[in-house]
Amino acid sequence: MITLKNVSKLYKGVTSGKDSGVYLWIKNFAQLTSNRATSLLALDDVSFDVGKGEVFGIYGANGAGKTTLIKILSGLLAPSGGTVEVDGKTGYRHIKNAVSYISTNGWMGLEWQLTARENLILYGSMFGLSGKKLDMKCEEALRAVGMTEARDKYISELSAGMRQKITIARGLILNRPVIFYDEPSVSLDVQSAKGLRGLIQTDAAENGRTVIIASHNHSDLAICGRIMLLAKGRIAAVGTPEELKKPLDDVQMIEIKCLNQERELPFDMLDGVRHVTYNSIEGKRDMQSIRLSIHKQYFSFDHLVDFMIENNIAAHSVNPIETTLQEIYEYYLAYKEGDGVAV
Repeated sequence: MITLKNVSKLYKGVTSGKDSGVYLWIKNFAQLTSNRATSLLALDDVSFDVGKGEVFGIYGANGAGKTTLIKILSGLLAPSGGTVEVDGKTGYRHIKNAVSYISTNGWMGLEWQLTARENLILYGSMFGLSGKKLDMKCEEALRAVGMTEARDKYISELSAGMRQKITIARGLILNRPVIFYDEPSVSLDVQSAKGLRGLIQTDAAENGRTVIIASHNHSDLAICGRIMLLAKGRIAAVGTPEELKKPLDDVQMIEIKCLNQERELPFDMLDGVRHVTYNSIEGKRDMQSIRLSIHKQYFSFDHLVDFMIENNIAAHSVNPIETTLQEIYEYYLAYKEGDGVAV
């Protein structure tokens, strides 16, 4: 359905020209933002496939290249090298017509002087829908996101979460074979976000629609069959959640909630401890969270208890916790930077 082969994107810096007109404006803008207008390789030799009806995730830190990749996948930006193919075709007009793009800040493009339903009608009309078919699509989309009762409210009367739902409904109106969700659950409450994930899964299963989700929310990506980890413009890893986690099967996270310590204690001296982080606990100034990343094979809970008694650590709780997607991402990032040696 979607194939990227050796895709790269180079943003060229401004290196020459006269200090006048447009060039002067560009130069001043560059100086205000970065002081130097240098070339930037945003994507470097990116290749992957997404199958028809697949729910595929993209995860990466700020600056990893997600935004550039999103624009290329949506047909909004041409790569500097490589090819992008959607449904057997490479033309960017075709790609634009094959993808429905739902953005986090898409509600900023809503017409505030119109009602929720009128916004959907306007959007559908722009893409050639009309009459009873448009009315039916609008009602279906409103019902899908739970906004039927708010159909006649103006955008200014809606909460941020409700505006996000209208943005999602707008993307559902068009019967595109690919839907791209960019941080879809932003501004949504827990129940609404859960409902959206269910909607995405059902839509993909029943309609064979291909879904790509780019998100920092681990719950959004939990419904993905495969996830691509993007780091510094390159693919760090791609696979099912189970495949990505496999190298960390011997790694466990342990969280210790205790009274604030006046100093950082040498937990890393214990056998099997890989890494230690200290965090505050929201709403509890006298408490802190200490997280240990440990190798199960070499770690001993008995030694941990002895260490805490010796150092007079008043623990409220000591619990193992699930390895998060961020920790998996950091593992692969360290693996790449270490030339094949994970740290």
